[in-house]
Amino acid sequence: MSDLRSLEREVSALQSQLRQQKSEAERARQRLLEENRRNLNNCREEMRRAIEQHDRQAQQKYEALLRQYERSVDGDLSRQLARTDADYRRLVEETRRNEARLAQKNTELEQAVEDIRRKTAAREQFGRSEAEARLQNAVQTFRKVETKPHEKFRPRRLSLYDRTIVDGRQLFASGLYDAAAAVAISAKAGLERLSYDIDDAAAQWHWQYELLTMKLTDLCREMASELTEWQTCTRQSGSGEDEKAKRYIEINYWSRGEWAEIAQVADRLQSLTEGIEHMGRETYLRQSGGVSTEQLGQYGEEIDRAAGRLDVMRGLERARYAASCQRAEWGEQMIDFLCDEINLEWLESLSGFQTPTQETAAAKDYRDYAVMRGMTQRQEDEREWLRLVFQNATGSRIYLYLTPIEAHGRVENRVILHIDYGGAEQESYSREIYAHVCEAIGLPHDSEFVHYAADLGELKTSAVQPYRETAKEMERLIANELERRRQT
Repeated sequence: MSDLRSLEREVSALQSQLRQQKSEAERARQRLLEENRRNLNNCREEMRRAIEQHDRQAQQKYEALLRQYERSVDGDLSRQLARTDADYRRLVEETRRNEARLAQKNTELEQAVEDIRRKTAAREQFGRSEAEARLQNAVQTFRKVETKPHEKFRPRRLSLYDRTIVDGRQLFASGLYDAAAAVAISAKAGLERLSYDIDDAAAQWHWQYELLTMKLTDLCREMASELTEWQTCTRQSGSGEDEKAKRYIEINYWSRGEWAEIAQVADRLQSLTEGIEHMGRETYLRQSGGVSTEQLGQYGEEIDRAAGRLDVMRGLERARYAASCQRAEWGEQMIDFLCDEINLEWLESLSGFQTPTQETAAAKDYRDYAVMRGMTQRQEDEREWLRLVFQNATGSRIYLYLTPIEAHGRVENRVILHIDYGGAEQESYSREIYAHVCEAIGLPHDSEFVHYAADLGELKTSAVQPYRETAKEMERLIANELERRRQT
């Protein structure tokens, strides 16, 4: 029996040592988390100042540092600590050895208990009062574990020990004090091991939850910043709920629905974390169900993907909006100049922004924007090309397409000019019209932004996809006009 007591003391000592080591490891993790949080905030602040000062080189430097620290947060911080902190590495290794020793000692303890239970003829080793004390200790340990989130992290395990303690009481009532004490010792050791496992699992859950909330806070901050940038870009000054809703619709439209999908992720996970905080984390963990540690990790990865999409989208929607405004401005300048200066006739019914496809018109981002703008009749998609059609005194049609070209996060407008003579091309007239178009919008006559397409077939083979699509659209329009003339 002295061996049994010795094993019990060893198990208790190992469990205390492991709890202390786990606590030290958790403090080391928290230190790294806080360090990463400070570094992230410092990098963002430096990058903000660099942007305000228009220092591109400094901005690139801090963007690189920001990505580095974000990757360090996203990775397994335990592995990073093991690589960089010698004390922590020794602590982890010692913890693993102690965990292995604890498992071995628990096995030895359980075997010793079983031996006692089998020796029914052995002389009594425990008295009544000591056996009763052992049972009370087991019950007290049971009550402590009962207050922990055992159903979440180790479901249905506690009930096994409940039945074991009941068996011990029955043995005690039958006067089998040795067997009752042995059962109580086994139950207490098992409960302490279960408590340790629950604490470890709960610590992992809290760790993943902290990472999730940090990433979510960062995403929401970046989204709020982008909304402010959008307000500045569009020169809006209102701050009421209606104005906020308007900005939301606008930025979602110009981002082609990306904003709403990112916001949906942020809103859903913010609702989750707000519910947890309102209930209290400890209370939440004691509820049945709820998100698991693995789900928290998956949600963190979902936020990472949303943040990556936001990085791609940021600035692009503003560039699309600015390019659209430029197309509208160029269009007005061309109409005024070509009609007033060289007496061309503007065919308004054939002009305008591209009509949205059926799929685009059904998309929520377009529908919300159309309703906000009051597009009740002819619908246009201001994100796409703007077409202007003119006709000269001889009946020749001049087609101008102001087409946006997106590349590397930038949007630039290109003007495609085509003249349908209905016969042989008049090269000198084509050159004149080209020069007038450049003059109308204040560009040099050899500008790369204005492209004269004498042959639509050649334009259809262009390496630039918007050029190919524009050529097909122009062919369709010219074919429709020819068909209309034949019918009349």
